[in-house]
Amino acid sequence: MNTKKARLVMGIATAILIIIAIILGVYYGVSYFSEANKLADLLRTGNSYMDSGDYETAIKYYDDALNYEPESEEIRNAISYAYIKIAQNSATSAAAVEAYQKSLLYNKTNKTPYWGVANIYEQLGDEENMMISLQTGYDNTGDETMKQKMEAVEAEKARIKAEEEARAAEEAEKEALEAAHADALQKLYECFEGEDLDAVKDMMRTEEYKDLADEVIGDNSFYYGTKTTDGNREGKGIAVYENGYYYYGDFAGNVRSGHGILMRAVYSESSAIGSFVYDGEWSNDKPNGTGTCTSNYYKDKIGASALSRQVIKGTYSDGLENGAMTLEGTPKSGGSVSYSYTSENGVAKKISDEDSGVKGQYIVAKSNDGRSNLTSDGSLRGVEGFIGGE
Repeated sequence: MNTKKARLVMGIATAILIIIAIILGVYYGVSYFSEANKLADLLRTGNSYMDSGDYETAIKYYDDALNYEPESEEIRNAISYAYIKIAQNSATSAAAVEAYQKSLLYNKTNKTPYWGVANIYEQLGDEENMMISLQTGYDNTGDETMKQKMEAVEAEKARIKAEEEARAAEEAEKEALEAAHADALQKLYECFEGEDLDAVKDMMRTEEYKDLADEVIGDNSFYYGTKTTDGNREGKGIAVYENGYYYYGDFAGNVRSGHGILMRAVYSESSAIGSFVYDGEWSNDKPNGTGTCTSNYYKDKIGASALSRQVIKGTYSDGLENGAMTLEGTPKSGGSVSYSYTSENGVAKKISDEDSGVKGQYIVAKSNDGRSNLTSDGSLRGVEGFIGGE
């Protein structure tokens, strides 16, 4: 082939290549702009559905758009946000959690889904899953408020645990104390059953029983005896009350009722009385009905004409003398004396206008031998511990 012919062939080949390049360029250019248009249409449509609140449909268009740009952060964020909106509008907690979790598949650095899941579990009382959501959120976002929330939860758990431990310790101490009280009262109960009241008094004067009585405050009391299945005092029992009063006898409906003995054997060092005993009927937690009050006094602490022992029998109403009463007394000098008188609502009635011999007092009875008078200043009379102000 000559040179002229070769040049002609080369020219034709070059022209063909240029034409092919132009055709390919036009093809790919048209293709690129076509895909860009499709992507733009998908995003516009997805945005339109988002604006109308149709988040499920919006996600479908965003997903299709993601096929054109798989790494697009903007599209992934749009899908994540759509799932958040679905979660916030979900009818159930389970559906909301599922939507929040789907949101995180597209954007794990968004704080909202972690908080959303944590709040749901907190409302459900599922602390474990709440903490998992917060911890995962903190690891992925570094949100300090999540860390603070977890620390607050842990601090609250520690506080509750400390309170529970304190309550448990207090309950254990209470049970131990109740067991000690029951043991002491059981021994005193058995002493009462032996019907030796002097032995009962001696026991009540020991440090163990003085300390036991000192623990009683106000209307509280310690009890040993039979109870109903729901814990109410019922039947025979013994209880210690404020100011050192011990009661042995019947209970009904959680109060003293039936027959019982009330006793006190510990008084202040300056007190003249050594012991007091009421033995009689009870109802509504008070002496009501017939009964006997016995008071013993220390001879070295009373006057020459005073009684070292007095036994008053009669009827009582809520602890006050109320009706015909008798008093049998033992003077300090020896012998005995007896009186009969009448009280109404705790006040002894006057029987004579003659001078009682004691300023401010009136005569309520004369002794059986006529040698002495029983006087009163109008103060209430009755069972010790049940007279007004006691």
